[in-house]
Amino acid sequence: MKSILTMAWTAEDPAAFELAAKLARAFDSRLVGLEPPSYGVMSMAWADAGMGAPIGGGLAEDAEERQRVAAVKQAFEQRATGIRSEWRSADDSGPTAIGTIGRAYDLVVMLQPGALPKMPESVFETALFDSGRPVLVVPAGYKGMVGKRILFSWNGSTASARAISLAMPFLSRAESIDVMSVDGPSGMVPGPSSAEIAESLRSHGLNVTSQHVKSGNRSAGQTIVDTAIAGGADLILKGAYTQSRLRQMIFGGMTRHLILNSPLPVLFSY
Repeated sequence: MKSILTMAWTAEDPAAFELAAKLARAFDSRLVGLEPPSYGVMSMAWADAGMGAPIGGGLAEDAEERQRVAAVKQAFEQRATGIRSEWRSADDSGPTAIGTIGRAYDLVVMLQPGALPKMPESVFETALFDSGRPVLVVPAGYKGMVGKRILFSWNGSTASARAISLAMPFLSRAESIDVMSVDGPSGMVPGPSSAEIAESLRSHGLNVTSQHVKSGNRSAGQTIVDTAIAGGADLILKGAYTQSRLRQMIFGGMTRHLILNSPLPVLFSY
């Protein structure tokens, strides 16, 4: 992993920059900070999609926008000292920029999305679907490192299988990997079991265990989080959106729960 792209929405929480810089040092990677899209451009994108702009009090003034971007750039530069790094202004500053620019990088690191003033969920989805690269989502305030103990949420799907290849830089360095599956129709699709995937990963010389967990009264997403915390994991690996995005928005799902609520960093692939 020799190139990392990272983005923050505001300078209020630099957790994504801090973790991206730690990873760049660990992997001897080049780190690039990407200018976030402006509120105005995001508002126009929402309007084009037939949605109202979720920005209270009207659009931010140009001066406020410049201050926001300048503060984000400063937060990036403060954490990128001593490593190969640069700040990149998106040519269109639009919501799709991170997806197209991200195709040239091995990893995209961004803060956990949510309602404003957090990173808009649509920006995360653009990074995930348009870049073709793994996206590491960092919870607000996170201070640790990732990759020592990994929980791999396996559900039998093609997306989960693809996650193995995309996450191999992390998997190959991990001290331990736990492949877990969750019982119930929302937990698994037809495919290999977690035990079979664990055996496949062990053939690469990795330290891997497996388990199949009963969710009980919990959602599948919360079961994953609880299992990760109980096992001392510092990173969750997840193939994203086995169910459709629309279905997950309406009924909920593992991917969306982890996107919005995980207290641990999650490495998503699609």
